Amino acid sequence: MKQKMSLSIEQKHARHLQRCAQRSTDGNISAYIERLLAEDEMRQAVTAAARWYTAHPYYAEDSVAEAQATLGETA
Repeated sequence: MKQKMSLSIEQKHARHLQRCAQRSTDGNISAYIERLLAEDEMRQAVTAAARWYTAHPYYAEDSVAEAQATLGETA
């Protein structure tokens, strides 16, 4: 469900937003902002995953070893 919102931004930012929306979404500012938000959410998710794998450096190796052991047992 969509929610209608209003923004109060500097005029120069509004012009920039309109130009960017015109180039990428045929002028649909809402669609452009939705895309920016989706990209930001993806960036945050990737950063969180990278942090988790940094904190758990052996998880991937352990997972591969477990898969190999399972495949070896069933072969």
